[in-house]
Amino acid sequence: MTQPDAVTHREPSPAVSAGAHTLLRRLVRGEQVGRAEPGCTELIALGLAVHDPHSDQWGVADLHHAEQTAMAEERAGIARHLQRMHQLDELYRDIRTHESPTGNGIEFLDRVEHVNAAIMQAADYAQSHMYTAHPVNRTAKGLAAVVPREIKLLQRGIARRTIYSESARTRAAEQEWATTMSAHGAEIRTLASDFERMILVDRRFAIISDHRDEPNRMTAFKVTHPGMVAFLHHLFDQQWERAEPWMGGRFLPREGIVTTGRSRRILNKLREGRTLKQIASELDVSLRTVNTDLNKLYEVVGVDTLFSLGVWWGSEAAAEERKLG
Repeated sequence: MTQPDAVTHREPSPAVSAGAHTLLRRLVRGEQVGRAEPGCTELIALGLAVHDPHSDQWGVADLHHAEQTAMAEERAGIARHLQRMHQLDELYRDIRTHESPTGNGIEFLDRVEHVNAAIMQAADYAQSHMYTAHPVNRTAKGLAAVVPREIKLLQRGIARRTIYSESARTRAAEQEWATTMSAHGAEIRTLASDFERMILVDRRFAIISDHRDEPNRMTAFKVTHPGMVAFLHHLFDQQWERAEPWMGGRFLPREGIVTTGRSRRILNKLREGRTLKQIASELDVSLRTVNTDLNKLYEVVGVDTLFSLGVWWGSEAAAEERKLG
């Protein structure tokens, strides 16, 4: 059955007929012919024959110019197709990761299979980052199963941040997972106080626990409403700021440390010559957040300028802080 609405696009073939070949050889020898000559129309289409208005005849074109023009047109066509492929890829990614407006950006996932499928789909179409917070214990089998997929995310350039309960430092499965993932570039922290379980992808998708009645690990909500997703990122950032860096093992922060993981990254980037605006962009936080962190350090360290803070950061007094990275 034919489909009359389908669009079929065919590029003209660069091949020419035997008659056109014969005619081209005649033109190269200096002859001029009328347009009705067999093969002339083909040569005109390829830019190999040009019109002489004085004789109203067709002769051979500048072959070097014709070749360069044809190749330039082909390169431009390839560029247009590549751009269209990129636009189509972005379109379908956007469609897959956004909830239909009729659902108000919130979808109830009533079975654990649906929750896992939503997480895997989100990971497959992640473009910039995937942040997770896990306040509950994870089994050794479950952790081992996700390691290959999470390493592939990191290899794709997807930033990974994970928050665990501080008790994870005492469990062998989480220790091994944290060591492996840290070695591949993931950032992991632990938090002693309570925090919310969530998964965030690209600032446009989130999965959160179902807190109606008692928290239920078998059900969840998928959130794509922009305002709610932004709020959940804000909540995650607050939890992340309170958490302590962990790369596996039982290490706990030393007493007397005044910097946080983020403030140390800010100080290191300042030493590299970054502006505050550049730092905010590279850390994926607001400029206000960067200034808030610096103001806290001003007060704790007892300085009031960036220069003085930089001097302190490079001094022996901050040596232990710098070792934390």
